[in-house]
Amino acid sequence: MAAQLAILGGSPAVTVDAGERYKRPVEEEKKAVCELIDQGVLTGAGTGLPRQFEEEFKEFIGCKYVLTTDHGHTALASCYFAAGLGAGDEFIHPTIGYIGSYAGALHMGATPVFCEIDPKTLLADPADIEKRITPKTRVINPIHMCGRVCDMDALLDICRRHNLVLVEDAAHAHGSEWGGVKIGNLGHIAGFSCQGISPRGKPVAGGEAGIVCTNDRELYERALIYCHLHRVGALDELTNPVYKQLEPQLLGWKWRAHPLALAIARVSLKTLPERIEKFIANREELADKIRDIPGLELAHNYPKAKAAEIYGGLRFIYDPEALGGLSAKRFCEALNAEGVPMSPNGLGHIEHLRAIYTKDLPGLWGPGHPGPANIPLPRYKKGDFPVSESLVDRVLALPGWIEPAPGLIDQVALAIRKVVDNYRALL
Repeated sequence: MAAQLAILGGSPAVTVDAGERYKRPVEEEKKAVCELIDQGVLTGAGTGLPRQFEEEFKEFIGCKYVLTTDHGHTALASCYFAAGLGAGDEFIHPTIGYIGSYAGALHMGATPVFCEIDPKTLLADPADIEKRITPKTRVINPIHMCGRVCDMDALLDICRRHNLVLVEDAAHAHGSEWGGVKIGNLGHIAGFSCQGISPRGKPVAGGEAGIVCTNDRELYERALIYCHLHRVGALDELTNPVYKQLEPQLLGWKWRAHPLALAIARVSLKTLPERIEKFIANREELADKIRDIPGLELAHNYPKAKAAEIYGGLRFIYDPEALGGLSAKRFCEALNAEGVPMSPNGLGHIEHLRAIYTKDLPGLWGPGHPGPANIPLPRYKKGDFPVSESLVDRVLALPGWIEPAPGLIDQVALAIRKVVDNYRALL
């Protein structure tokens, strides 16, 4: 393609609006919220609309038990307590991850043990996870990043053989599937987030809220007693004779979701299947059009996975050597000039290089305390995870679309091809 690059003075390849044209049903959201305000229902759990949302999400996922919380990270914290994690235990988490995913475990005094990600899927590598299991390991905590599903067969097999609990971070994965089964209905226990608002928020979005899903009665009851102070009917739900001796305050945390958030999330849930199907169709159309372009490939999905990549969008693995050493930053600048909203640094945070694992921070946990629950945190350094670290400057992000403007997918593919064909002009 001989056309001059837009960054060098040529005309952009993308001439239509590159924004998301999907519009959420705002009027339906307003109606749902105003009904609660008129009724004076602005708090509570276990009854009314909060219970209705739990039942509807349970039906959508197909699992036996659902519990709503105020945030995704409190949902996950409840999952860790449910799993029996405590001070001195270890849990395994991908080093390209998110501290909010495991903060609940960290503050219980459990020790994070990080693992590599797979360079093709950008998800937790099961083979590397297994190498890091010790007698102290109790939980594996994979992230279904951007709705792309981890290798559930391998992870569940590891958990079965080592007697571990799989606590899935499904914050991005409402509606994602493995072998036709939705995430939240396959593993031991999963935590979802409802942060943000459609279309760019979590797949089921209500501002701020979280959801716990499990098929295990014991895990459900433990999560309930941990986070739902004064839930209506909570004591009647409990079957474990030890837990039934608790008072209505249970263990004291009040992490229940706000009814107004769940009212909005309930509207979002209704539209989710349609949004997922449209997003996947547009993803596949773009993938087909750029499949033979050197230097760029979409992050792989496992054959058994169906990914709801609505939150976080698409991830591409960039190979600068295929384009003469052209940096990801410069490559994205050229695409941006063409009208493609591609961004570099799409991999995420490197967990093992956070300050709490690389520096002494006196007084952070209190005088004389080396870490939460007085358990020393592990120490890591650059180079400890070479596979994951090698991807830091090679993963690009594109929002993707539910409803793109007519012709946008064609133009985006044309723009990518244009930049690749003319990369020498950027060196």
